[in-house]
Amino acid sequence: MFYRVFVPKQAVGASLIYFDLWVPTTATHRIELYSCLPVVSGAVAVTGVVGVDLHLTRTSAIGTGGTAMVAGGSSQTAMAIGRHNNDQANSLNSITGRLTPTGGATGSDILSWSSVFTEETNSATYNAPIDLARNYFSDIPPILINPGSGISVVQGAVASAGNIGFNLIIKPIPR
Repeated sequence: MFYRVFVPKQAVGASLIYFDLWVPTTATHRIELYSCLPVVSGAVAVTGVVGVDLHLTRTSAIGTGGTAMVAGGSSQTAMAIGRHNNDQANSLNSITGRLTPTGGATGSDILSWSSVFTEETNSATYNAPIDLARNYFSDIPPILINPGSGISVVQGAVASAGNIGFNLIIKPIPR
């Protein structure tokens, strides 16, 4: 059973935590992160800007503040987790997530990084982004997120302009 996590576009910002995904210590499963793709929005007029560095990190504390992730949401502006296949049960109610958490989401290991360009008139903006989880190498196992830990994507210290969202593919596995 795979699930998809939709992280809506947000304005970029220096050292911004875009989102966090957390598996509580009481969860009966771990999570495998198969894919974490940044998506630059071309629907925002931005000219003459620099790219932004995105860092996929493990987290050692749950995110607080921000906006809580919803299960099966239909809003284009809310972080949501949804079933990959319509006939599967929604059994990941214990997983939490926050859109732009204002506290917590304490970073630990940096797992990967990529630089993306947010200027909408440059064709590089629309090139296939680098998958922050496995870099498109199918023989690399997915990133394992154990109970009591999570992941987040954090922008580097350089400010820019534009909007970025993320598409994640995850899979629960028994503990």
